[in-house]
Amino acid sequence: MKTKLIIATILFVVKISAQNNQTVEALFLGNSYTAVNDLPQLIAQLANASNDVLLYQSNCPGGATFNTHCTNGTSFNMINSQKWDVVILQAQSQEPAFPPAQVAQQTLPYALILDSIIHQNDSCTKTIFYETWGRKYGDASNCPFYPPICTYSGMQDRLKASYKLFADTCKALLAPAGEAWRQSIALDSSLNLYQSDNSHPSMEGSYLTACVFYEVLFNKSVVNNSFFASVDPAVALALQQIAHAVVTDSSSVWNIGAFNPCGGTASTNDLLAQALICYPNPVISELIVSLPETELVAGISYRIIDALGQEVASGKMNTNTLSVDQLQKGIYYVQFHSETINSSVKFVKE
Repeated sequence: MKTKLIIATILFVVKISAQNNQTVEALFLGNSYTAVNDLPQLIAQLANASNDVLLYQSNCPGGATFNTHCTNGTSFNMINSQKWDVVILQAQSQEPAFPPAQVAQQTLPYALILDSIIHQNDSCTKTIFYETWGRKYGDASNCPFYPPICTYSGMQDRLKASYKLFADTCKALLAPAGEAWRQSIALDSSLNLYQSDNSHPSMEGSYLTACVFYEVLFNKSVVNNSFFASVDPAVALALQQIAHAVVTDSSSVWNIGAFNPCGGTASTNDLLAQALICYPNPVISELIVSLPETELVAGISYRIIDALGQEVASGKMNTNTLSVDQLQKGIYYVQFHSETINSSVKFVKE
């Protein structure tokens, strides 16, 4: 009887353990902050050490912005190549730290476009914004034009605010790598997370970032993970603990568990955005904008963005039609915004 009980207990534990193992399919769209030290592979190795699996692809050209990825054929094809569990978006390292009005005009629109493309491919895919870190001594090249980013802490504050804006606006998750860096620097400034350029990550910096991503992607603790990369084991354990504390202590700030793109109860704004339809598509001269509550069309702001990321038209809707007769043939995105709508629609002008 005792032997049977022990065997049953072992089988139960094995079954529970197997149920907790996860496979996540992820696409990384970023630049060198993702490519250096092969961040996705570091995350995959952390996952493997915990009997989880990360299957991934990435497109990370040096210096790429959200705008770059909006018009990058490789990024577009990768997004549409399969149904992803998550797509991770990383902006150019300086751009989100610029003044709020500039970020709202030059960066946020392309975050919205990418998020829209992602969900046009699969409404169940989760978008994750990868919050990066301030440069070790601030942004020296842009400091004269915007003093708040003259220091590391000032630049980090702006990055956090902008990435939070991206995540909240797109109803997406936030991977707070930059905040984990901030915590590590505060606890031990002698541990250098930077390469000699004071911008790109050392292996320790990439490892800390990978630990943050493991926590966010798998919703599990990374503490005591046996994969250390080339980092000293004692240092690796300390970085694991920092990542775990930063992610779990403020999980609501990072929108972890806040939004469910597939299933659950959608907000009124979500339902209206999903119901917004533009037709015909392709279009020759006039787009018709359709909503269930047609009276909401009047007063909606719109912006039309071309394939190069340039705004070619903007204004407010007065009727449910939008003239595109003046546009050249090609691919465009029209962004709609009001108190109840925040949506982007791709269309083809013939």
